[in-house]
Amino acid sequence: MRHFWLTILLMLCSPAWSQTIVASVEPLAKLVRSLYGPEVEVVTLLQANQNPHQLALSPRQALQVQQADLMVWLGAAVEAPLAPLVARRHKASVALLGLHGVVRREGGPHGHDDHEESHGSHESHHHDAGQDDAYLDPHLWLSVDNMILLSDALAAALPAGLADQQPGQWQARAKETVAGLHARLAPLTQVPWLTYHHPWGYFTDPLGLAEPVVVSQQLDAGPGSRRFVALAAEIREQGVQCMIREPEARLAMLKRLCVDCREEPLDPLGRDQPSLNYLDWLEYLGDGFERCLQGDS
Repeated sequence: MRHFWLTILLMLCSPAWSQTIVASVEPLAKLVRSLYGPEVEVVTLLQANQNPHQLALSPRQALQVQQADLMVWLGAAVEAPLAPLVARRHKASVALLGLHGVVRREGGPHGHDDHEESHGSHESHHHDAGQDDAYLDPHLWLSVDNMILLSDALAAALPAGLADQQPGQWQARAKETVAGLHARLAPLTQVPWLTYHHPWGYFTDPLGLAEPVVVSQQLDAGPGSRRFVALAAEIREQGVQCMIREPEARLAMLKRLCVDCREEPLDPLGRDQPSLNYLDWLEYLGDGFERCLQGDS
């Protein structure tokens, strides 16, 4: 009898309705958590110790994709290992790249061997689904415009469980956040900076920040190589003193290239700030860029 009443009590205390949303990467999960109430469980598929560029899913992660009430991901063009799993799903899925009007930044930072190409001019365009993704920068979540589009798509795909006044309230705050970042970083738009393999374009381009000097992932030569010497000379000529360091960056290489650079460690996947919602995380990134670019001036 005691077990009977315990079961009844647990049933009464449990939510009458619950859903699970699986997001492929943490920034997408940050957005989902901002939109939905506590009865919706949000799971980030990519773990902090997994390399997003060489993703190998565990059986448990594959099961999470299959069982989710809603799967939120970037799309097959940039998350190819997920594509066959999503294709076998019987429930709703939302791919950011499948949304009309999504901003795509051409000139993917991981696809160029030449330093001259990788830090050249990048353009952002509004594209329709199905267009060529051969040179697509995969860090689409750093575009607030993209995330606003995604918030509408999520609300349409799973309206049950949305928090009060969402996604409208979140979208209004998103626009305020971008305006605030513009105001804060406007005096720093001409300041040169350095990054390892530029994942920041969706964030920095709309804010008008200078194109960074990019150390290509393919720069494996030692400090005596002609390529290294030329890159170090470019850093000196531009007066670079700010280094935005991603977790995958080769720190020793960066420090040899720019001995006097201020170092600001930031993760474009937000894995170092799991407790922050999406817009607070953008503010955190803005703080980091402001500290690094402004320095002691």
